[in-house]
Amino acid sequence: MSAKPRQPVMRSVKTPEALRALRMWIDSLDATKRDQGETLYANLQVEDVWADADHYVEAKVNDDEQYAVKLFLTRGKWDSRCTCDVRVNCKHGCAAGLAWLADIDVPVNVDDHAPTAPATTAKSARTAQKKTSFRNQWTPTLVEKLGRSLTETEGRQLANLAALFAEFVQSHHMLYPGAIVRHGFEHTPTPGVPDYAPAFADWWEHGHPPADPWELWQFIAYDYELAGREIPAIFRPLTDTRAVHAAIHDRLVQKELTLWHKALDPAVSIAPSPTADIAGLRARITPAGGLVIEVRASNDRPWKIPAHKWFKALRSARPADFEHLPAAEAALGGALTAECLGGMYDLFSQPPLPADAARNILRTTAARGAVILPNGKPFAVEAEPLVPEATLSSTVRDQLDLRLVAPDGRTVMKAPVIMQHPETLYLFDGRVWRGPPPAPSSQLPTSALGDARIMSRLRAAGLRLPSALEVKVRRVPLRPVLKCWLSETTSEYEAVHFHAQLTASAEQPRCEQQWTGSGWQWAKNLTPSPRTPDDPLIEFDLGVAEAASARFTQFRLVWQNDTGEWTRYISKNFPDEFLSWHASLPPGLAIDASLELAGLLGPPLRASVEISAAPVDGSGHRDWFDLTVALRVEDTTLSADELALLLKARGKWVRLAKHGWRRLELDHSAEGNPGAAALARLGLHAEDVIAGGRPTTHRLHAIQLAAEAESFAARDSALVRRLRERAAAIIAMPPAELPGSLRATLRPYQLEGFQFLSHLSTHSFGGVLADDMGLGKTVQALAWLLHLAEMTSEQAKTNGRTTPFRALIVCPKSVMHGWLTETERFAPTLTALAFAPTHAYARRMPGPPDKPALLVVNYTQLRLQPDWFKSHAWDAVVLDEAQFIKNPSSQTAIIARSLGTSHRLALTGTPIENRLLDLWSLFAFAQPGLLGAQASFKRQYPVEDETSTSRLHQRVRHFLLRRTKAQVAPELPQRTEDEIVVDLEGPQRVLYDAELKRARAQLLGIETNKALDGVRFNVLASLLRLRQISCHGALISDAHANMPSAKLDALLERVEELRDEGQQVLVFSQFVSLLELIRPRLAAAAIPYLMLTGQTENRAELVEKFQSDKTQTVFLLSLKAAGFGLNLTAASYVILCDPWWNPAVEAQAIDRTHRIGQTQPVVAYRLVAADTVEQKILAMQREKSALANAVVQEDSLANVLDLDSLRQILS
Repeated sequence: MSAKPRQPVMRSVKTPEALRALRMWIDSLDATKRDQGETLYANLQVEDVWADADHYVEAKVNDDEQYAVKLFLTRGKWDSRCTCDVRVNCKHGCAAGLAWLADIDVPVNVDDHAPTAPATTAKSARTAQKKTSFRNQWTPTLVEKLGRSLTETEGRQLANLAALFAEFVQSHHMLYPGAIVRHGFEHTPTPGVPDYAPAFADWWEHGHPPADPWELWQFIAYDYELAGREIPAIFRPLTDTRAVHAAIHDRLVQKELTLWHKALDPAVSIAPSPTADIAGLRARITPAGGLVIEVRASNDRPWKIPAHKWFKALRSARPADFEHLPAAEAALGGALTAECLGGMYDLFSQPPLPADAARNILRTTAARGAVILPNGKPFAVEAEPLVPEATLSSTVRDQLDLRLVAPDGRTVMKAPVIMQHPETLYLFDGRVWRGPPPAPSSQLPTSALGDARIMSRLRAAGLRLPSALEVKVRRVPLRPVLKCWLSETTSEYEAVHFHAQLTASAEQPRCEQQWTGSGWQWAKNLTPSPRTPDDPLIEFDLGVAEAASARFTQFRLVWQNDTGEWTRYISKNFPDEFLSWHASLPPGLAIDASLELAGLLGPPLRASVEISAAPVDGSGHRDWFDLTVALRVEDTTLSADELALLLKARGKWVRLAKHGWRRLELDHSAEGNPGAAALARLGLHAEDVIAGGRPTTHRLHAIQLAAEAESFAARDSALVRRLRERAAAIIAMPPAELPGSLRATLRPYQLEGFQFLSHLSTHSFGGVLADDMGLGKTVQALAWLLHLAEMTSEQAKTNGRTTPFRALIVCPKSVMHGWLTETERFAPTLTALAFAPTHAYARRMPGPPDKPALLVVNYTQLRLQPDWFKSHAWDAVVLDEAQFIKNPSSQTAIIARSLGTSHRLALTGTPIENRLLDLWSLFAFAQPGLLGAQASFKRQYPVEDETSTSRLHQRVRHFLLRRTKAQVAPELPQRTEDEIVVDLEGPQRVLYDAELKRARAQLLGIETNKALDGVRFNVLASLLRLRQISCHGALISDAHANMPSAKLDALLERVEELRDEGQQVLVFSQFVSLLELIRPRLAAAAIPYLMLTGQTENRAELVEKFQSDKTQTVFLLSLKAAGFGLNLTAASYVILCDPWWNPAVEAQAIDRTHRIGQTQPVVAYRLVAADTVEQKILAMQREKSALANAVVQEDSLANVLDLDSLRQILS
């Protein structure tokens, strides 16, 4: 037999037919694989391609590693094999096929993915691919543009860019921070975004990612620009991010608009609710006791039974679908939905509802308002129940006939039962009645009355017996007892369980019942003996016991049939839940509780504060005492550790190993707890003891304790005597005399301030002088320093001291000149020197060797040269504008506290700027230890405690002196503060509203202060931009330089009026850039001005010129640089261009002119933009000024800038 002729097989991989088939095979690949393969080919990642046989092609493809690819041609069809994980027909095979087509000079049509390299033919590119990498390809171009050769590092950077792009493509066009850094580029992830999230999210459209390494580089370069990084030199010639910047901006704006559309657009359409077209839902009880569901479309339409599909649709209903219905009908709908979810809708094809479904619905008490009776009346249960009544049978001996009777005596015949659990309900006479469970028969043997179980249940149901039998019934009450205890499991899941048993028993006859999961059951071996004919009938009364058993469900107890007890887990709130449950139990119930539980039922332990004092040992501590605060507890059997646990619990229940549950209550009454009252008068309370559970100690001086001496009389009479003697001696000391060398006449309050400071130094105290700004704190301090210098000179005659008096004055840079000039003016015997860097190289202190001197240094110099200042022993250290150390953990505060000196003084007009801890930091310098450790201070004076401010005032009043201008300088002219409210219009309002939307969007989804921490930086940055835009758009971008500004217009208008009146005005702003914008406006209006900022060197010269030259109308001042330490009384007007968070800073600015020496009324204007965050800031300012007044003037307390505050500001 001859073979059949066969078609010749095309096996050459270079024939036109084979190449067309290869092209068709590439087109048939999955789109994703095809796109990825084209990208690999376009990026020249096919290292080589060749054909050693006529039926397959081989290639090497570089991806994250090198892969070997074979393309097989079999009977005119192509497929591929690869060493990658995909194995067959992968992206590498696609790239190899494109490369083979290019080698044979067939167009590959991948223009969409071609790199932006110099144009080449497919053939030349394929040929070059075997020996030309991305680095080699672009090196000539970059050499030409740079005009030099590339370094090896730059060559690696080019290769890294190509490798990064390859990984970018491999990662489905996702660029991850780790990949950027791994390939040698820099990237800082966005705050709050996890490292595993893609970088540059939303910077390009999903379907149009960067197509080549250079396009990807433009995005990386834009990120470099945003972060302020330098672009690598090799990439600069080909870096142009303008198009990327515009595209990203448009995408982010579009995304934000989309968010607003979603937020403001009506709710998206959802599937129609099965209840949307009904206006009423009810259940009707039929005369036969069944339940029929009815609906109606509107209030004027008739009720009808819904179709079967309506019940089926209820399976998808949600509670919200019933909200338009009355509450009872909504509850009915919820109950029906629950039945349908259980598959019951299949049984709803014909009314009435299945019996089980009807009973479940009637058990839903909230739905009963939507149930009607057969006569159309609302569902209601009659007050009096149906009861069983027994009569002696006339036909059968020893038999009773049973019937149900209504309260009016009518016999209930064939009344349908509509519900059996938890109570039995009957339908009779068109009404609903309670009654006994359905009887199995209408006859009852008389012997059943002797069965305790049957008799007790029948009597509980209200059984009426014939009078002949009723007289034979003896009622025996069963006394209920609740036994309860705790146990611990020993399994790997350690837990504590509560156990309970409820029994009811009697002695005559001896019997007992137990409450179980199936009701009351007679206990084994304690069932009543069978009744003989001569025995009376016994009725066991379970009234109290049943009332107790009804409460078991409330306490979430579960019956354990194997152990015969009720149990539940012990939760954190168990003590309170147990006590609440115990209070609900009936009065006649006896409780047998274990020792652990008995503690819960007894009264709490009582504790009272006990204080004692002892002198501090050692020299230098005369008149100082350690006050120990402890708690005295009634129960002396508790150990110290157990007491500590109870104290830390702050009145909550604690389970002690040996004593069960206990709770400790602190007696707060003055009669029962005089120690607590004494503590409060000393500015303390027992918080440290309660928080730590141990006695605590506070160091106080005799003058602080003297007023409370009676509190120690019973414990230590000698201590009381010493306290009174020392306090009397201190008070009797004559006041210090003013130094004769003082060249100033002090006002009465200033003399009082000098004597206060002298009194402190006499007893080696430090202190705080916190007079209002402008009341002359400097001259009071100079008088005190003169006094110290004279005392040092007198003491040198006896103690042999040879070095002159030296004091260190630390102040802001702007105040240094004031100290130098006022010392020369008021205390010429003191040599005042400004610290110079050269002094740090001298071993001895600067100043004349035989005269007292002051060294004036600013806070920056102190921070930069700490070792030099700490190496000298100063006779006195004065911190002026001491609020600079308000942060106790700052380097400046730490250095100030470490300075060696005999006398310390803090001068400040704002002892508290933001929080109570500001005052702790001042006293940590001035009188170390006075307010205890920082942690103890926070516990003693918590922000949320309304008494903290008054107690803190009591604590520091002997060491802090504060007077206001209203108190001591009524002769000062009136000071008026007013607001100039301007409206943002046009472009300025549009720019503000856009930034406000962005700020609000950052708070979307933020529900807690902890979550706020993740975006706090961005939110505060937005707040800053909002405040800047309120002043001028140019403060956030030079692009808005020509934008009109409502504030600048109002400012110029007011300043021109003041110039025409011959007035001088101070203009403050926290933004120096705003002052720079005001300058050309003043110059254009021919208004003379001066300007002082943090960069100004000739401060004293400018101040003197403004004070003496009345033609200088305006003094432009930086709020921070010129807000303190300057005397500018030549001006009587102040304009604050922008409100600041801290009202104390603004008050200091106004006080540059409203101070002693001012003769004209002072008017301060605040420029405020309407309907902006500035108005919210002013409200917050008022709260913070209350905080500052709280300690020194005992007013209210406030706190700021939590999540609620930020929401309020941005509302």
